[in-house]
Amino acid sequence: MANVLIVDDDADIRPMLRATLTKLGHTPTLASNGEEGLAAALIGQFDAIVLDLMMPDLDGYEVTRRLRTNPRTKDVPILVLTARTQPADHQSALSAGADDYLSKPFDSEVLGLRIVEVIKKGRVRQTTPLGRVLPVLGLRGGVGATTLAVNLAGALLRAGRRVCLVDLSPSGGHAALQLRLRPQPTWAELPTNLNQGNLSSALLHHESGLALLAAPPQPVRKGMSAEAFQAVLGLLRMAYAEVVVDAAPWLDDPTYASLMAARQMVLVLTPEVGAVQTTLNTLKALAGLGLTDQQTSLVLNYISPEPGLTQAAIEKAIGRAPDLSVPFDRAQAAALTQGAPLVFGQAASPLVAALGPFALKL
Repeated sequence: MANVLIVDDDADIRPMLRATLTKLGHTPTLASNGEEGLAAALIGQFDAIVLDLMMPDLDGYEVTRRLRTNPRTKDVPILVLTARTQPADHQSALSAGADDYLSKPFDSEVLGLRIVEVIKKGRVRQTTPLGRVLPVLGLRGGVGATTLAVNLAGALLRAGRRVCLVDLSPSGGHAALQLRLRPQPTWAELPTNLNQGNLSSALLHHESGLALLAAPPQPVRKGMSAEAFQAVLGLLRMAYAEVVVDAAPWLDDPTYASLMAARQMVLVLTPEVGAVQTTLNTLKALAGLGLTDQQTSLVLNYISPEPGLTQAAIEKAIGRAPDLSVPFDRAQAAALTQGAPLVFGQAASPLVAALGPFALKL
């Protein structure tokens, strides 16, 4: 029937559960504490996990959160089996990421039915396609990466996709400003027991339908941890067809995590010497991470009416042609001031005319 991991520190309960599950036709594996159960889950292949809440080392809440943030175990169904019977305890377990709960003492027939039900939930999650991650990277400030990320997300939205934009900047995010949204809340206030409900409450919503996970408006000492951002990304990919990431201006942990989750990324440069040199070094760094030229779309962004370096000179320096050249758009200055992205109000503008078809080809 099913391979089931049992995690419970009660030496009397474990053999009882093993006998019950074996009688029901399942193959049980026993773990006597949270650490042991977590290690077993990461190594083995399980169809479901039956998990106690109150354990001395890692409690069931923490085990659940860690399982949900690991790509290997994020879809494994979790049935919490606990002596705690208060509704708040059950809700806390579900908020941490459990699929269902059952109170002790339990009826063996009910336990069998609940295991079958949570396995069905897990199979639904596994067959649901995850949304695409599309990082927009500009490791030299002032190249217009945020503007392109906002308009790129808008172009995908106008094409009928469900889109969330994530601003990863730890040095004061501008995506909310460009959308004329108050940046509150931000990812800095995300709870540790992250789930689809409280993450959804942390998103800002533009009138166009675009969702935004905003960055703090003031600089912070460090961004999200890799573990926290992987949890965020996993939940967003289940809810949105496109997750456009306005990456940090350096390869911090969340930016690295977004690159590792992406099939394609956008690297932005402007036609000036410093930006070209930064782009060269960035391409080398990306190659060191295992990202190929085919996974990196170069966008040459003209943010000034001054021509700067010729495209021929840029191509010679970089060794490849840009995948897109975005012309200088005089309307962009007013769009920034008004918090009205061109993609939503001026579809015929040069920026949108160039970016729209490019977005659909990525």
